[in-house]
Amino acid sequence: MPLNRNRTRRAQQFAAALALVLVGGCGQKGPDVSDAYDQLLSRPDIDQAQAAYTTMAKTIRDRLAAEFGRTWEQGGELSGSTCGNDYPGLDSDGQTLRLPRWDSPGNLPDADWPRAQALVGQIAAGYGFNSEPKVFTNRPGDHDVVFGKPDGALLHFGTAVNTTVRVETGCHLTAEAKKRGAPSQK
Repeated sequence: MPLNRNRTRRAQQFAAALALVLVGGCGQKGPDVSDAYDQLLSRPDIDQAQAAYTTMAKTIRDRLAAEFGRTWEQGGELSGSTCGNDYPGLDSDGQTLRLPRWDSPGNLPDADWPRAQALVGQIAAGYGFNSEPKVFTNRPGDHDVVFGKPDGALLHFGTAVNTTVRVETGCHLTAEAKKRGAPSQK
């Protein structure tokens, strides 16, 4: 008899624990996206961000061309994705873009690198990027830095075989989602 009582007691405890888990989960929604919307509503929409960063990249290329005699070719295409893990639950309302990469044939001489990096940093700072980059590579003939922005945007600038400029946006709402507003505002 004591064995059956222990089994019965364990079964009751299990059933009670299972009921708490099931009841505790009732009424819960998916990820709360209203906080993400509130944060993203303060940013430009993705089209505005793309236009601003396209202008910034062109300004950088033009200044590097004027200062260092560089010519530029588009080396990549525009690509994008949803915001993913940074803003779960936004689905297609939030997007990030990787703007086309621009390449200039050949390496910037090491003697010119500090001035070129400072020039890129100065232009980037005008768009809200940190003026001091994170250095990934800094050896003779091979330099790679990334300027970041609090919203997750990144400006990649480097020189090795070629000199490159590439911009990635942070997460921004689409124009339609921004117009619609946060879910709590519907």
